[in-house]
Amino acid sequence: LKDAALLQQAGSGLGFAWHLLRPAGTRTNKTQGTASGPISFLKAYNEAFGVIKQQGRHGANMGVMRVDHPDILEFIEAKWEEGSIVNFNISVGMTDEFMEAVKNDSKEPWMCEWNGKKMKPRTIIRNNRGAFVEAVPETMTARELMDKIINAAWRNGEPGVLFPDAANKTNPVPELGRLEATNPCGEQWLHDGDVCNLGSINLSKFVKDGKVDTERLSQVTRLATRLLDNVVDLSDFPVEKVNSTFRNNRRLGLGIMGFADMLYQLRVPYNSEEGRKVAREVMGLVNDVSHEESTKIAEEKGNFPNWHLSIFNEKNQNIPMRNANTTTVAPTGSISMLLDCSSGVEPFFALAYYNEVMAGQKLIYVNPYLKAELERLGLDRDDIIQEIEKTGTIQHITEIPKETRDVFVTAMDISADDHILMQAAFQ
Repeated sequence: LKDAALLQQAGSGLGFAWHLLRPAGTRTNKTQGTASGPISFLKAYNEAFGVIKQQGRHGANMGVMRVDHPDILEFIEAKWEEGSIVNFNISVGMTDEFMEAVKNDSKEPWMCEWNGKKMKPRTIIRNNRGAFVEAVPETMTARELMDKIINAAWRNGEPGVLFPDAANKTNPVPELGRLEATNPCGEQWLHDGDVCNLGSINLSKFVKDGKVDTERLSQVTRLATRLLDNVVDLSDFPVEKVNSTFRNNRRLGLGIMGFADMLYQLRVPYNSEEGRKVAREVMGLVNDVSHEESTKIAEEKGNFPNWHLSIFNEKNQNIPMRNANTTTVAPTGSISMLLDCSSGVEPFFALAYYNEVMAGQKLIYVNPYLKAELERLGLDRDDIIQEIEKTGTIQHITEIPKETRDVFVTAMDISADDHILMQAAFQ
């Protein structure tokens, strides 16, 4: 908690794997008492971070619990009441075993596990002071448990979900142990004490003559990889464990933003196979070139210190690497606003909207690519602009040609499947 508090003061985003703590009611060896359980610690940390927040500096936190921890029911409903745990986002770690049981509608009761012992998920009963009273085993299928997760998310926006088995299949330093959690943005799983050093390329600047300027994108990717590698040496954190872990792995998180802008310029619909093809090609280029550049830097300056524990030293591969990771896709909230481009891999949420500035004044924002398109079509009339401002979309404005409406889609115009397929393309 002390380390976390220092990092919070510095504005860091942190992840906590609550499933590593023993279930509520478990006997404790030293005191011969009973454990209060992970959720009591989640609440204690939440209160502590609230005090730090009052000092004007705070980061953000993600609490994670695997779906096979016996206290999963208490975790799912930890934020059931609005405003109950305000300093944490929470996510359930969905294992492959659980997802298969949900998908196959298994009628077997879902079993959790602690220290090799199988047990049912339990309802935790506490007294009015929050102290543990009793754990009541519950018989439910994986699909019934999934329904509880969905209902909680529908009610109050949380929990989210993470997929630990998928993450650990691509763990670059497996000898350091299992990856357990992420920060609130979820862009990269990290080992205890590690950091991901983020930077993003604005793809809106890489369209030339209606095509992706791959030559310039390669050059910028190489430059950005070197820049971020230097930032590792220049960074300093208030916790020594973090400083040493960070430098031993030298992780980079080179990502992108402005992808939706790129598609508008290419005149490619976001919710199309062609759009996903652009995603695979662009991210594939950034991924491959950044790895190549990391190898070059390693030949000049040496491998990252934990290289001998990594996948690059497995099966006689012997691939020089300066960085355990080179790429990740973060949400880019603040920086995409500063640079007036779409965030991360997301589509635009609206094509026109009001921005409220100081003194309550409202400024109208219209997407510049759409504005140019409407001018080209001779449809930049006040009535059309006002209708777009009202709804954020052009899908219902039949005066605008279908080809234009197909290209200029927003987040609300596309299906859930289209959102997921695009994320998969980038991954």
